[in-house]
Amino acid sequence: MKLAVLLPFVLTMAVAAPAPDDARIKIATVPAEYRPHTGAERILPVSMREFYFEVNKETGRARVVVEYAIPHQVDYQSQGDLGVPSTFAQLPGLTYDPAAHAVVYDGGGKRTVCAVVQKTKGRQTLRAKSTGSCVVTASVGEHTQDDGFSLHRSRALDVYFEVH
Repeated sequence: MKLAVLLPFVLTMAVAAPAPDDARIKIATVPAEYRPHTGAERILPVSMREFYFEVNKETGRARVVVEYAIPHQVDYQSQGDLGVPSTFAQLPGLTYDPAAHAVVYDGGGKRTVCAVVQKTKGRQTLRAKSTGSCVVTASVGEHTQDDGFSLHRSRALDVYFEVH
C-alpha cells in the first residue's frame, strides 16, 4: 500500500527534477556579412569554418580559436584581403592539464576533457585533438543596437562554446 502511494510521488519528482544543463558560453559575435577590401561590391555571407584548441605549456592556459570563411576566400586572399579575423577566446574554467595531457573544462561541478594534447613529431609544440565533448557552434541572429536615439538592426553570427 505504501509503495502504491509513494510511486506517483517518486515519478513526479523524477520528471520535475531539472536535467543537468550543458554549458553554453557565448564567446563572440561577428558580422554575418563581409565586404572584401579588394574593391568588390558584393557583400558575402560569413560562416564558421573551424575551431581548435591552443595550449601554453608554460602557463597551463588553453584557449579556443575560431576561424571564419566567406565564399571564394582563396581568391580574395590572393588579392591581399585576409577576410574575417579569427576569434581567440580564453574561457574561465578552460585550462591545460599537463599531468593528464589534456585541455579540460571545469564548470558546474563537472570536469570535461575537451581535447587530448600530444607533442608534434620533431617539434617542441603541442597539438590538441578534440574529443568532441566540447564544441563550438555558430548561428545567425538578429541584433538591435540602441545608440541613445535610434535603433540599428543587423544580422550577426553568434558563436558559442558548448560542453556536452
